Amino acid sequence: MKFIELGDSINRFRFAQSGLGLAGCLCVCYAVWSPSWFQEKGLWSTWNSSSSDQTTRTDDAAFSVLEAERVFGVVSFLMAVSTGALCLVFALCWTSQTVRSYSNTRSLLMAGQALYPTNLLLFTMAPTGFFFLLSWSFFTYQHHEEICQDFSSLGSSYWLGALGWTLLLIVESVVYIVEQAVVPDVIPGLQKDVESWRLSSQIKDTKRAFSANWHPAGHKSHFALQRYLSMP
Repeated sequence: MKFIELGDSINRFRFAQSGLGLAGCLCVCYAVWSPSWFQEKGLWSTWNSSSSDQTTRTDDAAFSVLEAERVFGVVSFLMAVSTGALCLVFALCWTSQTVRSYSNTRSLLMAGQALYPTNLLLFTMAPTGFFFLLSWSFFTYQHHEEICQDFSSLGSSYWLGALGWTLLLIVESVVYIVEQAVVPDVIPGLQKDVESWRLSSQIKDTKRAFSANWHPAGHKSHFALQRYLSMP
């Protein structure tokens, strides 16, 4: 069984987008739970408010921002896990024959190609990157004064998180737009396949009905002779 198929542009774009999505999801998952955001602290660390912070915003506002960045962090982590699994499926188990299956072809035609792998990847990767961008932005906003004073204290998790939402939200969108401009539309080919399947099924039904109604010559006389011989 052939798992990875890169014979045409459609499969190459699918594999590239799956790889980008998996890399972005791994960055997001690592960034959410690792502590190396700023000064060896992360989203789940306890921060001590300085006097300058207290003069610019209240403790309630700081707490609401902290809650928001953690909530969006958890949401983006859960979405990253599911999106990463979807990327693995499309990268390793999806082939040119999968899209030609009858059930999937009908779904593609009814949904207007919305169920095609690259479309599904975009619809899942973009929200994942967006929710993590919110968490990343709230963290940056809450600690912008400390970051400006000590920019070198930003840790690897902060930069990996930035790389994650960039891959999921920006790079994936650019690759998707390029794919739409380069890769030919698969709907006409799928419509031809559906039409050929419909014609072949009609021919099979016609042959089955003909064979059910056809009887060989002498069929009735044979049964009549047997009935006559069985009489006393």
